[in-house]
Formats: sequence, structure tokens, C-alpha cells
Amino acid sequence: MSRKYDRQIDLLNFLMHSGRTTILNLSSELGVCVHTIKRDIADLQYHFPIFTYAGRGGGVELNACFSCNGYLLTHENVMLIKRALERLAATEEVGSSEARSLLYKIFHTQN
Repeated sequence: MSRKYDRQIDLLNFLMHSGRTTILNLSSELGVCVHTIKRDIADLQYHFPIFTYAGRGGGVELNACFSCNGYLLTHENVMLIKRALERLAATEEVGSSEARSLLYKIFHTQN
């Protein structure tokens, strides 16, 4: 899961910063075959506004209206956030009950 997830995050980050590009360029940039890029794009299109254009001048792009503050979380980032929330949830500090609730909402299907 982690490799695919990280590759798809890299693909989204690349599209956010590069604008329209080709599948061949994405394949080269991410070091995987064209078929893998096509499968990743098909998977990601269920959740993100990624458009593909056939023919001369075609390519792949993320809708310009889509914004994620220019950054997406990697698997390692998510795990770091999870550990921080777990530490807060284990205390009696202000916000610990909110941390427990957030941990459940975000991670209950991953455990």
C-alpha cells in the first residue's frame, strides 16, 4: 500500500506544480511504466479532478481550480501526525478528548 500511495501522492504533487504534462513524462519522472501511470490516474480520478486529453497537444492535468495549499501528505507525514495525536490522546491535557475523536475518525478503518 505504501509504495502505491506514495507514488500517487508524488503524481498529484507533480501535476500540481507542473501543469499539463504527458503520461510518458510522468512515467519517466516517477520511474514506472506507462501502464502503471494510466492505472494510477484512473484510480485518482475518482477523488481528484484529473483530466486527460488525447491527441496532439494532449496530456494530463489537474484542474486549475483544485488547491491543496500546494502540498499533499506522504505516508510518513500521516504516520507522524497519527503518533502526535496518540500522544496527546493519552494525556489529560486540553484537547485530548478531541485528539481521541479525531484519531477514531481518521484511522479507525486502518487498525
